[in-house]
Amino acid sequence: MTYFEGKTILLTGASGGLGSEFAAQLLDLGGQLVLADVKLESLDRYKSYSGKGKVLGLIAGDIGSKEGTERFLADVKKITPCPDMIINNAGIAQAGAFGDVPLDRWEKLMNINLISPMRICHYFLPDMKTRGSGHIVNVSSVAGIVPLPGGAPYTASKHGIKGFSDAIRLEYEKHGIAVSTVHPFFTRTAILQSERFGVNVNVEDYPQFLIESPDNVIRETIKAIASKTDFILPGPTSKVLDLVRRLAPGMLGLFKVF
Repeated sequence: MTYFEGKTILLTGASGGLGSEFAAQLLDLGGQLVLADVKLESLDRYKSYSGKGKVLGLIAGDIGSKEGTERFLADVKKITPCPDMIINNAGIAQAGAFGDVPLDRWEKLMNINLISPMRICHYFLPDMKTRGSGHIVNVSSVAGIVPLPGGAPYTASKHGIKGFSDAIRLEYEKHGIAVSTVHPFFTRTAILQSERFGVNVNVEDYPQFLIESPDNVIRETIKAIASKTDFILPGPTSKVLDLVRRLAPGMLGLFKVF
C-alpha cells in the first residue's frame, strides 16, 4: 500500500486507542507523521521511533477551545507548511440524558469533536487548494449516521462532522482534495469509560462480540482511505446499522445503549 509513503500526515488524538493504531500502522506504511495530543508525555513512545516511516514532530495541543486550537495550528505550521493529509481523530464522549450533562461539558465536547476539526480544515484548505492535492479524514462514529440515546451532544457532533465533510467534499474535489469520514461502532478504547451523568453504565454489560478491536478498525479504515473512500464503515456492526437506517429506519428504536 504505497498511498501513504512519504506523505506528511497530521494526526490528532494520537495517543488514544484509535490514534495509537493510526500512528503505528501509518508509520509501518511509510507515513511522515506530525502527532498531537493533549499531553506531550503521552507521545513519548514515538521519540525513539525508527522504521519505515518518520515522526516529524510531537505536539501538545488542547483543541477544546478557540485559543488552544490557534496555538496548536501555529505549532503545526512550525513543522510543516501544509500536511498532505489531516486525520481529525481526537474526540471525547459523555453518557447521560441531555438535561443532566453540564453545559460546559457538552460545549467542550462540541469544540473538540466538531468546531476544532472545522477550524483545522479551514486553516489548511486554502493551501491544499493552491497545491492541488490533499486528503482530509474526519473520524465520526455510527452516532454520525444513527441517533445515540443517552449521547445527544456526541450524536450532534458526529452528525455535524459528517455533514461538514460531505459539503467540503463537494466544494473541493475539483481541486484534487479528497474527504473521507470514518464511522466505527463501539471500539475497545478509553472512550468507553467516558464521563457519566445520571447513568451507571458498565461496558462489560454490552454484548462483547459487538465491540471492535482498534487494530481491526484502523486496518480496515486505512485500506479504505488509500482508495479515497468517502464513507468508511469499519467493522460488521457499523455496516449493519447503516443498512438498517437506510432500509428499515423504524427498527433503530430497538437500538438502546443506556
